[in-house]
Amino acid sequence: MKKLTFKAQIWLGAAVFLLCLVLSHVLHMGWIHNVGWILYGLLFILNPVPPENVHGDPKRAKTYARIAGVIAVLWGLLVRYRF
Repeated sequence: MKKLTFKAQIWLGAAVFLLCLVLSHVLHMGWIHNVGWILYGLLFILNPVPPENVHGDPKRAKTYARIAGVIAVLWGLLVRYRF
């Protein structure tokens, strides 16, 4: 399987997140919105892809991508949305 590029992963994550957002509004279940944040974060934790034009150490850029994923997962776990 071909590895995702940074741009493709951003678009895939945005599509998953928006799908969860629409589902949470339609079904009036705020926790689905949180699932969207968690899935978006897990996408970057499991497949840390740095931008193509990153300068410096690519290993460090992957670490920063994982940190961003952890922040998104924490956001999904800590913030409660009520519709």
